[in-house]
Amino acid sequence: MASDTARLEILLAKVSELERRDAVKSHKIADLERRMAERPAVAPAAPPLSEADVDAALRSLGERLNGTQPTGHYFNVRFRQYEWAVRNVKQLGYELALLLAEKNGLGREVPAPPATDLKSKVCTQADCDSDWFAFWMREMAGRAYYHRKLWEFTYIAQALWQHGKLKPGLRGLGFGCGTEPLPSLFAKHGAMIVATDLDPERPEARGWADTKQHAARVEALRRTSICPDPARLDNISLRFVDMNDIPVDFNGGFDFCWSACALEHLGSIEKGLAFIEHSLGTLRPGGVAVHTTEYNLEQQGGTIDDWSTVLYQRRHLEAFVSRLTAKGYRVAPLDLDPGDGVMDKFVDIPPFEGAYYAEPLNWAHLRLCGDGFACTSVGLIVAKP
Repeated sequence: MASDTARLEILLAKVSELERRDAVKSHKIADLERRMAERPAVAPAAPPLSEADVDAALRSLGERLNGTQPTGHYFNVRFRQYEWAVRNVKQLGYELALLLAEKNGLGREVPAPPATDLKSKVCTQADCDSDWFAFWMREMAGRAYYHRKLWEFTYIAQALWQHGKLKPGLRGLGFGCGTEPLPSLFAKHGAMIVATDLDPERPEARGWADTKQHAARVEALRRTSICPDPARLDNISLRFVDMNDIPVDFNGGFDFCWSACALEHLGSIEKGLAFIEHSLGTLRPGGVAVHTTEYNLEQQGGTIDDWSTVLYQRRHLEAFVSRLTAKGYRVAPLDLDPGDGVMDKFVDIPPFEGAYYAEPLNWAHLRLCGDGFACTSVGLIVAKP
């Protein structure tokens, strides 16, 4: 069995990882580190810790924390209070979001999408308060509230509409569609849609299937609540596609293409940008691509790269826009102003409950904490000459 000093060292390493990521390292941790630094050296003859030793130490701590008697152990007290702090913050934020949504009329009826000149931009509360957000939420037969995923869907729809792409006879290509409402929405407006998702036999698809965000059959994409016309729903087809390897038979075959927060899961920041560039090859001359992805609001410092979910920063987008314009593509000007609304400043924190399309909902979710970073969604609009 490991000594008490060894156990303390193990626990310190685990907690220190969490505390440093959140940049809120407390004086208690500093005190523990000082004590660890001053501890007597372990005798060379002491055997190294085994996995069984570590498991036993953690099990012993768990038994004490979950026992029938209260404990004043620092970690127990801190995390017990932390859970209540999280609940209180989320409850207040969500209640405020519901009141704002009602006050600002997010669910109001708008007869037609307004004329706009959308930029490549960051998700903001002002967008959700706009007529175009209200119109497209009605078109998707969904409840309107402050959620960045709903912003993505409405942003993509408005961008394609303002470029004249949501018309009968035009062809659209969706990447990583999962169970999103956009294929049915675009079919409702007359477009012929090829929706794609990862092959369900791929190991990476299992996580998306578990959270009901993967389309294994085309029926998952055909929503009569959005498009009641079965003939138009029949214009939606499904292909299994790896976004890192777009099929060559797609080249030059579509009037528009899109993806909603899918490209950040391709393995790295550069792979996501390469996908956007390759997606432009599927467009006919004059075609338009609209892609949304994860955006790290912290302009300076590090971010997440080479991971299952990456976070783009201003520097990545500015360099990429320059790269595309140098090749002759027209990119809508970047507007990375984060906004000044209440919901622009509220950063939602885990746990995130429920699916995107069913209650319980994350009512105030324009911003979220992703591994310690304040994140949101950003959209790029690219036109092929």
